[in-house]
Amino acid sequence: MFKKNLKINSQSSKDAIVFRVLPEEADVNASQSQTILDALLAAEMEIDHSCGGMGSCGTCLIEVITGLDCLPPRTEVENDMATDRQWDEKERLSCQTLAKSGLVIRRKNYSYKSK
Repeated sequence: MFKKNLKINSQSSKDAIVFRVLPEEADVNASQSQTILDALLAAEMEIDHSCGGMGSCGTCLIEVITGLDCLPPRTEVENDMATDRQWDEKERLSCQTLAKSGLVIRRKNYSYKSK
């Protein structure tokens, strides 16, 4: 079961979803219309990002550990970058991927520091 809860975003309960971030094993609350990047930032979790969510830099790369089958196909922007950089199918841009309940992700370009 999920262990930690982070800042809860203000959504109605019918719209609220929860996904998990490793290695912290932290739960992040989001709305169904929110990207993973936006949900992480709203929960005050650090994630590299530099293009403002446009999908042009690749720094917000995540690995989908669980739940890849519940995600829609990559956007055209994301697919072009994934093809160019030869990403594995589990690698997605958090700015281009909507949050879904039950997802378990790991931030790929994030430097995990002990705090």
